[in-house]
Amino acid sequence: MKKKFLLKKEFKIFEKQFLFFLKSKILFLKKIKNYFFLKKGKYVRPLLIFLITKMLGTISKKTYKLASIIELIHTASILHDDVIDNSSFRRGFLTINSLWNNKIAVIFGDYIFSKSLNLALNHNSIHYNNLFSNLILKMSEGELYQIDFIKNHKFYEKNYKKIIFNKTALLISTCCEQSGKLLKKKHTLFFLKKIGILIGLSFQIKDDLLDYNNFSTQNLFLKLNETKITLPFIYSFNKASLKEKKWILNLSNKFFFFFIIKN
Repeated sequence: MKKKFLLKKEFKIFEKQFLFFLKSKILFLKKIKNYFFLKKGKYVRPLLIFLITKMLGTISKKTYKLASIIELIHTASILHDDVIDNSSFRRGFLTINSLWNNKIAVIFGDYIFSKSLNLALNHNSIHYNNLFSNLILKMSEGELYQIDFIKNHKFYEKNYKKIIFNKTALLISTCCEQSGKLLKKKHTLFFLKKIGILIGLSFQIKDDLLDYNNFSTQNLFLKLNETKITLPFIYSFNKASLKEKKWILNLSNKFFFFFIIKN
């Protein structure tokens, strides 16, 4: 029996609006955008916003705007993440930085960040402007934590949690909390925020683990080429002998190697 998607109508409206906000007259931007969105994302964050809003009240124009702002921020962040992490594939497709170059990927990410800012400003709300700036600040801190921990060999689980809290959990937590704020459900905000954090942490941990599916030497090499900390890497590296650690480091590329060994 085929399952019915309860938010089918709302998602059609959201996708149409979201892609409309990304419209551009620049042909090169259109080309990159069309390629990047060739395969649809999971839209986990908008999905949470719609689910919580429908559970606690009614979906409105403000709900769609919130979902678009959040998804634009997320989209821009993953473009930048791919550059920082030296990733070659996302959703089974070559990344923008791999297909074109890092410069184009960063500029395209900045372009989408600016789109989210414009949408927040057009909403004429100080609340949304503060929301935008705080999210970008915390997500940037998450990236800086990761670079620092790699550079200084701080491969610990507590540091990993600090990274994914800022880079993933906070954004998902914001989806949940802001949905409650839109509906003025003050008594639920603390719980919605907490639920969002737990969903965000577990989502990122699982996502990192799935990266190691279909294990092979080639897959291991590709994962070690990405300059990011994951739980499998932390546990493997800390349990490895000195000889094995050297072997792991020798598998990685020059960029990763630079951050690992430089004091």
